[in-house]
Amino acid sequence: MTTQLTIGEALAAEGMGRAVAASTPSGIERLDQLIAEHAATGEPFSANTIRDQIPEGVRPNAIGGRFRHAARRGLIRPVGYVASTDPGTHGHPVRVWQGVAR
Repeated sequence: MTTQLTIGEALAAEGMGRAVAASTPSGIERLDQLIAEHAATGEPFSANTIRDQIPEGVRPNAIGGRFRHAARRGLIRPVGYVASTDPGTHGHPVRVWQGVAR
């Protein structure tokens, strides 16, 4: 039986996938590199940490999707939440991540 949570997760994944597809491939590649670089430090980080380095051509909704992609690959793990520093988001929570030691 499908739960509302499962449906919500599927819809979120679909939306993030569309945002990634609408972004420039080189921008997504650079975003993935930024996530990997910060993961390698072992220090906690979030989208706030890399916001000023995110390249042009990356759709805002793709950012969370790329963090989730890195988590599914075992590169990072969630460790908490902080308020967003993007004025357009009105301080909504963003996940804090930490690199997973290999």
